[in-house]
Amino acid sequence: MNIIICLIILCHLFINQIQTEQCELTLNDDIQLTTNIFFQSRRFCSSYGFRAKNTHQIFISGRLVDYKSHCKRSINNANIEIIHVEPNFRSICHELNYPNSDGYFYLSTLVTIPLTEQLFLRVTSPDYETIIKEIILPSSQNIILNWQIVLTPTIEPRQQQQQQQMNSMIDSLISQMTLDEKIGQLNLVTVGFDITGPIVSQNVDENIRNGLVGGVFNTYTPKAVRALQELAMNSTRLKIPLIFGYDVIHGHKTIFPISLGISTTWDMALIEQSARIAAQEATADGLNWVFSPMVDIARDPRWGRISEGAGEDPWLGSQIGAAMVRGYQGSDLARSNTAMACVKHFAFYGGAEAGRDYNTVDMSRITMYQNFLPPYQAAINAGAGSVMTAFNEVDSIPASANRWLLQDLLRDQWKFNGFIVTDYTAINEMIQHGIGDLQEVSARALNAGVDMDMVGEGFLTTLKKSFNEKKITEHTINQACRRILEAKYKLGLFDDPYRYCDESRIETDIFTYENRLAAKDLARRSFVLLKTDRKTLPLARTNLNLALVGPLADDHRNLIGSWSAAGDWRQTISVRDGINKLLGNQIQVLYAKGSNLIEDVSLLQQLNAHGGEIVLDERSAQEMIDEAVEISNKSDIIVAVIGETQGMTGEAASRADISIPECQKRLLKALFDTGKPVVIVLMNGRPMTLTWENEHAAAILETWFAGTETGNAIAEVLFGFYNPAGKLTTTFPRHIGQIPLYYNHKNTGRPFNATQVTEKYKSRYLDVPNEPLYPFGHGLSYTSFNFDPISVDKNELRGDSDRLTVRIRIHNTGAYAGEEVIQLYISDPAASVTRAVRELKNFKKIFLRSQQEEEISFIITTNDLKFFNTDLDYIWEEGDFIIHIGPDSVNTQSTLLPAPRPLLANVGLVTSSSSPIPTHKTKTSISRSPSSSSSSSTNSSNSSSSGSTRSRSRSPISRRSRSPTPDKPPTPSSSTPPVTINNSNVSSSLLQQQAAAAAVLFSSSSLSSLLPMYSMGLFPIPPPPPPPPILPAVNFSPEQIARVCETLEENGDIDRLGRFLWSLQVAPGSANLLVQHESILRARALVAFHLGNYRELYHLLENHKYTRDSHAKLQAMWMEAHYQEAEKLRGRPLGPVDKYRVRKKYPLPRTIWDGEQKTHCFKERTRSLLREWYLQDPYPNPAKKRELAQATGLTPTQVGNWFKNRRQRDRAAQAKNRQQYGIGAGSYSPPSSPDSSTT
Repeated sequence: MNIIICLIILCHLFINQIQTEQCELTLNDDIQLTTNIFFQSRRFCSSYGFRAKNTHQIFISGRLVDYKSHCKRSINNANIEIIHVEPNFRSICHELNYPNSDGYFYLSTLVTIPLTEQLFLRVTSPDYETIIKEIILPSSQNIILNWQIVLTPTIEPRQQQQQQQMNSMIDSLISQMTLDEKIGQLNLVTVGFDITGPIVSQNVDENIRNGLVGGVFNTYTPKAVRALQELAMNSTRLKIPLIFGYDVIHGHKTIFPISLGISTTWDMALIEQSARIAAQEATADGLNWVFSPMVDIARDPRWGRISEGAGEDPWLGSQIGAAMVRGYQGSDLARSNTAMACVKHFAFYGGAEAGRDYNTVDMSRITMYQNFLPPYQAAINAGAGSVMTAFNEVDSIPASANRWLLQDLLRDQWKFNGFIVTDYTAINEMIQHGIGDLQEVSARALNAGVDMDMVGEGFLTTLKKSFNEKKITEHTINQACRRILEAKYKLGLFDDPYRYCDESRIETDIFTYENRLAAKDLARRSFVLLKTDRKTLPLARTNLNLALVGPLADDHRNLIGSWSAAGDWRQTISVRDGINKLLGNQIQVLYAKGSNLIEDVSLLQQLNAHGGEIVLDERSAQEMIDEAVEISNKSDIIVAVIGETQGMTGEAASRADISIPECQKRLLKALFDTGKPVVIVLMNGRPMTLTWENEHAAAILETWFAGTETGNAIAEVLFGFYNPAGKLTTTFPRHIGQIPLYYNHKNTGRPFNATQVTEKYKSRYLDVPNEPLYPFGHGLSYTSFNFDPISVDKNELRGDSDRLTVRIRIHNTGAYAGEEVIQLYISDPAASVTRAVRELKNFKKIFLRSQQEEEISFIITTNDLKFFNTDLDYIWEEGDFIIHIGPDSVNTQSTLLPAPRPLLANVGLVTSSSSPIPTHKTKTSISRSPSSSSSSSTNSSNSSSSGSTRSRSRSPISRRSRSPTPDKPPTPSSSTPPVTINNSNVSSSLLQQQAAAAAVLFSSSSLSSLLPMYSMGLFPIPPPPPPPPILPAVNFSPEQIARVCETLEENGDIDRLGRFLWSLQVAPGSANLLVQHESILRARALVAFHLGNYRELYHLLENHKYTRDSHAKLQAMWMEAHYQEAEKLRGRPLGPVDKYRVRKKYPLPRTIWDGEQKTHCFKERTRSLLREWYLQDPYPNPAKKRELAQATGLTPTQVGNWFKNRRQRDRAAQAKNRQQYGIGAGSYSPPSSPDSSTT
């Protein structure tokens, strides 16, 4: 059955209002959606479309929308295709949602042909021939440039039927349950397999038999899980399955870096992949619920659990939290390799006073909303199925009993529909907070919204009594029980309680080679180069005498860090092992322990009491130091691997002194005294005070606790196989007295300027600077990057629908390829409430080869300027804002963004009477901070925000309250009278001049002279007044467009070619011909290649047939694009073998291959190389085998086997020769010619 898509767009604008029209979209018998259509001024084009069996081609704003691949995700249980279209040729994407699909989450790209400035919506058939619907939209620079459609989907009948089935089943089940059985579902027990709290559950088996347990944690393996699940299914009356949870924080069996280390990658795809792998391993080990992610914002490095989070920034923490949830839960929770996420600790756990775990939290509501709540909300919006409460109090009420927090905010405002579980015995601990006995606090927790009690059994032992005393209602118990049962239903446990008990998955899904490779890659990318002298690192790979020193240099136990409960430290790779494995005998490595990790007897007893197993060396401290100094004097460079033990970070591991342990400092002093360059490799779980170390070390590499592949990853970074690119997500203080220290702090009335040292009455320390040792976002590289001045495409934002583009060009001026994270911050120098000195709003991570440069752009809207006011409304205000861009939060360039203006619906609108409504604009002076130039450097966050004060006008419109939810569109007034847009009465001298210029362009013989002006929008006419709203079509034929494309392509002017493709106009009837014109397709591919939009390039080359004349150029683009993507993935230039592998993996498509593709004979080159080495030495040592393996792309084992087989064949040939001819007896010699044998 043909699918017909009908989108009706009605634009109602009058004075200061926007009219909304609702209509029904019927795609087929299965999907019906109600559409709210909003028209907004100067906004990027965003539409929510649909797709079923047949693909319909949709033209949006004159850009042909084509589909390449699917992105499968369920949104409100409806099959929805989301299309985001931006006027940027490389940043267009779409997502297609199939909630019941078998696939996982796939990245996809929406491919477009930029055709016209005329705005229209067209729906066509799949073959482009039949136009089903076409609607012309108004177009102008100052009015409605683009449009936005917001759809509120309803559930399709099939899924609605599934929802009804679940509700019916749970209703029936609850009606059969006794009160004790309902309360039992709210009870979460630990079996003592792994102890992670102060007590262990008792009588677990008996309670399971009696139906008094809803879930179990701290156990895993399919065998153990099956035993407990069988107990529940065979012994209980209603046979309700158990849910099994575990602390899968940064990996299950394959351990990734600690969460703080993961965050320093600034790579959401890798972070999501790590969670995906952790979920696959956990579910293969019997689990279906993970107590992760922890999204608590932490600003105090004394707090031990800072190692479990994503740092101090709410925006970045939000991105990471959402990525983790997507990774754990995938697209479908019912799949047996996805696990339910649990967002923790709700809320504000990271704000503990003095950095002491479980301590009091006290903060204002604005601070809560602005700086601490966003990551929780982002994780909830990503679909997290459960939330864990925090230990701390919120507004003097413990979080587990705080109804405002759990009900009003989480459920009512954020619409969370999962279940809430307490942290370990959190209900019982409320007694110590002083708000009641066990019965009282249990009742308060249930009434506040808690659904499951972890370990404490307060619910199990007191709720029935509270019910009899009418302190709680049966309805409240039923609601909590229902949420637990719904979670089990969504996990598929009612269909198959043993679906996570497949023992065969242990071999295929757990600790696989691919998982370890992913762990190594993420570990490398998490390392932060804190300091480098540009000479010491990377280390030489040959002719080097290396002293490897430190208590962690050959350590295994501490590498996996805290909360790696299922990880096995015996499977880790130490730094010593990693270096020897990587380089073998190519360098000389001398090792000495040098010192113990700690020597404080009291601390040692505390750590060993909980399984730390730290053993002191039998030698004296001086003996170990002397040994380290001795080997250091024989070496060229010293690598000192020092830091904390894993037990010194994590839960209940707060430290008042966050410096390196004293015994390790004594070792460092002795190493510095040798005069040899010292590279410090730091292993730790928090920011540390490294001021003294920073002064003396040649380089400092922060590696955190990097997990299973620690040694391999560190070795590759030290020796330059990977260029470190990590960036800090926390601030490193100079001194413990600066804490708490974070980049997005408020300014004071007396800010200190570092140039005014003698001024007394300023906010400063007398003994240390205000600035941190390493700021937020800091991270160096083996190469160097230069940033050009910032440029903006306009000087102001005008309302919610407007946007501004900021551009900056980055140059890799060093000798190595590398990655850089370009960070964008915004500061608000004058607002109705005090603001942070700067706030992170966006970033981009790019890869540049040596001497390569690239321009990147950021889109800024008023959403980036919003904040919470004293009424907790999420608003923006008129005024000036400062944009900062740089490699970290301090070393940035800045430019002033003048005041955003309120949205005026009367700007440039033509009414039915054809009379233009005059444009109302407020004139403002445009200044730059801190100088009149467009960009300048600022060296500190204080100085950047303490410049001249700018007056800010306040109008009732600009201060109107907005919804606290940023993503909710404004609701227009229903009382606004409709305004008719008249397409017939439009005239403008500007339009006539543009049309005339275009006619000259395509008729004049001087095409090349006029083309640059046209493509840049520089017509030889005076600056016109603001144009009326609707532009008459200036239509060009495909032949004319192709002619211009060919001319620009021949001249090599790719920049103008891209702008030309985006800005030209075409007759609607000719649009379909453009998708078949080779010159235009080739031009599109060329622009896509130069902009780095390789997905669109691949789509163009794979889906259109090209003539032989174009093959050479298109083949080169195809291969070079794949080479560049592979270089970015590997972090280094590709060698011949790497390029061969890329060519083999991505063969040329038949559309650009004429059957004469030339490839290098890899096998023959490999044979030749091996033969040459064989002639020199038939018995290569391991180091030579590794070198050959690197050169040929084989493994060392394959190289060894080749030499072994060759020797055997030569010996057999010699024996035959001796038997037949009597030659070669008594000695062995290789053949004289490499052509005498083959592999």
